[in-house]
Amino acid sequence: MKKHSKLYGSIGIIVATEEEKRAFLNMFDEPDYIHGRIPGYEIFTWLKVGNCRIHLLCSGYGEIAAAAATQYLIGTYVIDRIINYGAVGGLHEDNFMQRVGIVKKVVHYGFDLSTIGYPIGKYPGQEDLFISSTEDALPREGLIDLPEFVCASADKFLDPGISKRKIREKFSADICDMESAGVVITCNRNHIPCSLVKAISSGADESWEVFLRNFADAAKACVEVIASFVF
Repeated sequence: MKKHSKLYGSIGIIVATEEEKRAFLNMFDEPDYIHGRIPGYEIFTWLKVGNCRIHLLCSGYGEIAAAAATQYLIGTYVIDRIINYGAVGGLHEDNFMQRVGIVKKVVHYGFDLSTIGYPIGKYPGQEDLFISSTEDALPREGLIDLPEFVCASADKFLDPGISKRKIREKFSADICDMESAGVVITCNRNHIPCSLVKAISSGADESWEVFLRNFADAAKACVEVIASFVF
């Protein structure tokens, strides 16, 4: 990646799994503080990484968990921006293992008001189906070499094959996950800049076993992108 602006201030980082958390811990120095599980979370805090203070939280799987964890970080710490990263499923047949990209927009396809006349994924008052961060957490000039993804997000791990292709065709989505919509909606309501860094761990027709086999490398690839903005 080309040289770009470095981050500053207080950064909240949300991941869904222990493996994704471990990828961050493996690349960064030991945290200055590890806060206990009294609120239900374990928070890892680095007081100074470059010009940043970083708070890392592992939310667990799913939209509700991700939204709750994001709100907890924002409400407990003075957070200037939120970054969510992780391994995702690809919705194309092409094999782009560990290909890292930035989520340009999200469709929350698990949100369904179709019985009262709304298209699946559309919130009342929303212009279209897609949700974007009102402000990016990562400087755009540092992202020009990365692809932009449309992410289909819901509390559902999609089976390979027909299920993934249907989501891709209905929403023109590139990737799918279980956390992005929860993070973006929460950040937008709190007026906090947000960026989603995702790496593909399996293609549209590839199994859960393939996803797991590539998971650690995909998570590491995401952390390398984030590290380039703080070191």
